[in-house]
Amino acid sequence: MMKPSIIKEDKIDLIALGKIIWAGRKIIYYSIGLCIVVGLLIALLSPPKYKAGATLLPSPDSKSSNMGGLSALAGMAGVNIGSMLGQSAGISADVYPQILNSYPLINELIHEAYNFRGLDKSISLYDFMEGDTVESALDKVSKYTIKLPWTIKDLLIGKTAVDKNESYGVIFLTEDELKAHKYIREVLNVSVDINTGLVSMTIEVEEPVLAAQLVNVAVELLQKYISEHKTDKLKLNLNFIQERYLERKLDFEKKQIEFLRYKDSHRGVVTERADFKFQQLKDEYELAELIYKELAQQFEQASIAVKEVSPAFTVIEPPKVPDEKSSHGKVYYLIVFTLLGVFIGICIIIGKSFMHLLIYKIKQHA
Repeated sequence: MMKPSIIKEDKIDLIALGKIIWAGRKIIYYSIGLCIVVGLLIALLSPPKYKAGATLLPSPDSKSSNMGGLSALAGMAGVNIGSMLGQSAGISADVYPQILNSYPLINELIHEAYNFRGLDKSISLYDFMEGDTVESALDKVSKYTIKLPWTIKDLLIGKTAVDKNESYGVIFLTEDELKAHKYIREVLNVSVDINTGLVSMTIEVEEPVLAAQLVNVAVELLQKYISEHKTDKLKLNLNFIQERYLERKLDFEKKQIEFLRYKDSHRGVVTERADFKFQQLKDEYELAELIYKELAQQFEQASIAVKEVSPAFTVIEPPKVPDEKSSHGKVYYLIVFTLLGVFIGICIIIGKSFMHLLIYKIKQHA
């Protein structure tokens, strides 16, 4: 039995630990050999992957304004013209990754029709994954090696069953839908360059044509979602300014009637009090008329703005069908699994040493 000398005075003796690891180097050799075999199997059995991408340039969010003194006048009426015209900040490029990984967009992405190798007609990614029930050789190897703990867990506990016919008032995804959503989130990568503001999107899958199709559809869906957000915002602004316009119209008509009625009833009356009241009603009427006419003009502009929504971004680099594999080669797997073998071997040696130490202390206190 190995002597428990790696811990002295509640401290780890690194020299003693190194000697123990060297003494058990055969375990490391075996661990490295086993990991290399697993790594080579994964490298040989894993299908090649292809990466397609696109580069996007977000459009400026704000619009130039040429309203002159209208903002001040409208402010007196409790109206914010800038927000009505959609001049507040729109969707930042930093939010693009969250939008692309959101449930609504991914749900549309997986239900879009694509062309798959070996199929005569285009089908959705969800239908393809649902029909592809044959377990690959790589899946079988990983199931009883890397994913062994999860395999044992599924066998012992099983999967939680949920009645999808039960109405909970929330979104419910079936097991196949969850699998499809997880797959997209794994193959989709989105990054934003903080210096240039450019957005890069890539998708890496096993078929080159499918990779380009997925990126193309993802770009179209992103454009649609952001444009719809802008349109909805402009529509809300249009409804708001329409309400203010109708309110100011009624106010203008009311003040107009009061002013004209007072003017008609005081013709020929010359008093300071009458002149003061006349001037007061006239000022209120003219101010209401000015705000009403300007709001009528802005109402027309807001109506046009709803129909003239600019694209959310410009596609600088469109997606293309990749002609080279992007997956890692055998050398990569060899290096990674060699290091993994060294780590596992050292952990086994240290674990055995601490186990011997524990047994030794138990015997001392017995």
